[in-house]
Amino acid sequence: MRELAAQAVLLARSFEEADPEGALLEPRERQRATAEARAAGGPYEEQARHRAALLLERVRSRVGGIDRVLAWTRVSPRFAVLVIGIAFAVGLSTNALGPTRRINLLAFPLLTLLVWNLGVYLALAIEALFSRGHARSVSAPEDADAPPQAVVNRSEEAPRGALRSLAWSLGAWAQGRAYTGDRRQADVASHALAAYWNAWWRKTSSLAIARVRLFLHLGAAALATGVVAGMYLRGLGLEYRATWESTFLGADTVAALLRLVLGPAAGVFGFPLPDADALEAMAGPSGSAPAAIWIHLWALTTAGIVVVPRLALALVELARSIRLARNVDVEPLEGSFRTLLTSERGAALTIEVQPYSYQLASGQGALRELLHDLFGLEARIDVRPTVTYGGDANYESRSEDGSACVIVVFGVNQSPEREVHGRYLEELMEIGGGRLKLLALVDTAAWRARFGDHEDRRAAERLRAWDRVVRGAGMQVVAVDLAHPPAPGLVERAESALWPNPAAARAGLGA
Repeated sequence: MRELAAQAVLLARSFEEADPEGALLEPRERQRATAEARAAGGPYEEQARHRAALLLERVRSRVGGIDRVLAWTRVSPRFAVLVIGIAFAVGLSTNALGPTRRINLLAFPLLTLLVWNLGVYLALAIEALFSRGHARSVSAPEDADAPPQAVVNRSEEAPRGALRSLAWSLGAWAQGRAYTGDRRQADVASHALAAYWNAWWRKTSSLAIARVRLFLHLGAAALATGVVAGMYLRGLGLEYRATWESTFLGADTVAALLRLVLGPAAGVFGFPLPDADALEAMAGPSGSAPAAIWIHLWALTTAGIVVVPRLALALVELARSIRLARNVDVEPLEGSFRTLLTSERGAALTIEVQPYSYQLASGQGALRELLHDLFGLEARIDVRPTVTYGGDANYESRSEDGSACVIVVFGVNQSPEREVHGRYLEELMEIGGGRLKLLALVDTAAWRARFGDHEDRRAAERLRAWDRVVRGAGMQVVAVDLAHPPAPGLVERAESALWPNPAAARAGLGA
């Protein structure tokens, strides 16, 4: 989803989900927004954008500062103009030639700028090598001991680095700018804005970093350009002389140093750098030479070491930021926006529930509710006889066209075994050949009924074991409590765990 649309959808969804009682967004207003978005037609992404705009219009009428929140929680590319202008002005005001009209070739201020930029390039190269190695290391499967997200809630990773801290500060500041006169509405707005900022940073932190890097590269190029422009402007009205002096370096060493730093630029101009004897004549308070050619050499060297590489790096970050801004990872039908799915969805679909060594007698209502939310109200749900422990996957579809989604339900009380439960899932995957959609559920209802909340640690350990077995078979497991209606976020987790197509419920199965 494109950046601005994704931002609006996330903010609208945060307000809607933080307001179950309708303090800010009444049910009829949500229904009207849904109906108008559906009537407008188009792909789901466009409908979600339309619905978000309608909901935010209502939010703006009751909560002040929403536009400021949207503006200050987004790193706008327009900041680049401001950064370039300030950096160029700072560079222009810097007197790189010095106040005495005598340029010391060994203490030239531009040399510090060149060394700094070379250090930046070295740091970027090291970072690129480290990132490549890190990418290879994390390409392996996740830690097998990590619990499923549906069972154990992980705390958000603490913001790290100056950029992330700054981003969080701006987000908190923007959140504080929103206000409302009603206490109940204020509580909803506070929770909604906190949820929005957390979700928005997770989705766009890479984009924000790419844009900040773009600004820094452009600023560095503008600063160097301003410094060079300032040298030429001062050189037009004043006469500068070039000299050098050093306590520790002799003329031979200085000549070698100048060849190293200014040699490429001298080759472009066809200017032979002075040898040790010529430099000896330029040394000390009494020695000097015209500074014009040295200004040209330093300007060309600055362009080659600072301006051109920085502009090239800026182009890389610009391309990256454009790509990220066009593809923000926000699903248009997640959460409360699933209401855009039509009630006729799933009319030609058969969902076959296959319990494995587990009885579903008391949990069919909650399971059917989950599957109808996932695939559509018109999907036909067929509960098959329980497969006994150790049974093979002798599967034949009962649907007329032979296509279906099989929901395999295990019980968390049973200890998972790679050679039994994992093998069963692998056999189903082989039979389906990629055409059969599969979903593995682990029901925790019996465990909760027996132990309540007193054995959460043991439950988490058992679910980690199920996660290892199911992931070993090539699928993802979703923990559910079939004694209760689907919990918030369960439908989205189940949709992402479908094998082999994570978006099958929206894009293919239920369309």
